[in-house]
Amino acid sequence: SWLQRQDDDEGRFLRLISWQGRFKDSYEVARAKMAETTHGECHQGLFVATTEGELLGTRHTRDPEELLAMLDKAMTGWPNRKTQLEALELGEVDRQKEFDWEYPEGGLVLHQSYVDLERKFDVRPQDWRKDGHNIDYVWITREEMQSIVPENITRGETFPLPDSVLTRLVRFHLLDMVRGETHPWKPEALEDVEIQLSPYLLDDEFFELKITGRVRLRERGEWCCPPSRNSPWGRDEICCIINERGYHAEILGYAAYNRKKREFKRFDLVSIGTRWGGTTYNARTDDTEPGPMGIAFTIAGEEHRDRTPPHARPVSYFGD
Repeated sequence: SWLQRQDDDEGRFLRLISWQGRFKDSYEVARAKMAETTHGECHQGLFVATTEGELLGTRHTRDPEELLAMLDKAMTGWPNRKTQLEALELGEVDRQKEFDWEYPEGGLVLHQSYVDLERKFDVRPQDWRKDGHNIDYVWITREEMQSIVPENITRGETFPLPDSVLTRLVRFHLLDMVRGETHPWKPEALEDVEIQLSPYLLDDEFFELKITGRVRLRERGEWCCPPSRNSPWGRDEICCIINERGYHAEILGYAAYNRKKREFKRFDLVSIGTRWGGTTYNARTDDTEPGPMGIAFTIAGEEHRDRTPPHARPVSYFGD
């Protein structure tokens, strides 16, 4: 995550907590180190802390029961906290411009889900690797959203998804993030990409659209991956090299566009196909052979969590 290296209030706060958690530093030592951005350490984890950064509990786990146990234990320590003894009103947060997201008000925001699909011959262990799933969010600005549907269209006409939206959707969201995280596809990895929309029902208020397409994605590289947890080797003892990743999929979806308000009331899309390979942090070291994967999109809700930015850097995500 870029957050662990950000030179701003958010980055410093994460490092303050993580130095106490993953690295067992005292609160005082962690405060002295929290400005460091070139530490080269991983600060990933789940933490409970006061608003002043005093750690109450931490656990790096995918198991919900282990997480709940950590939360319970952390809250028992709340009465003994040394900071946040009174209510604290948070002020403006300093954010490094390179990582400062601005929510696309009035645009199209999609909730995204990743999951491995059923395999005919399944040799995966009976643990989180078999039941893995993940989520992300897609941000499309209002101007971009309104460019998706031409004003004067007729039933049966077919038109492509605008290049800027297509490229963002494919490079940043048609990824193998079922088990972990990965970087966007390089532009040259897009070997064959096409997504088209076709109206099948038109009235004075709505365009009902069918979405179809396909993607053929392949990228070569040299990704050093840590061994799986059941390996006899430790993370610092061996490096597993993966030289390729790919995803071939078909796309189907349906959307409803309010032609008067110029906004989508429905945008449901699925991408189903075969993924293979892996990268450093997407936890596929023991699962590089081709396997079925599905990715689904729908319009996000309006809860605070639904304003979570995409897993990307804004400067590259919006192509500036």
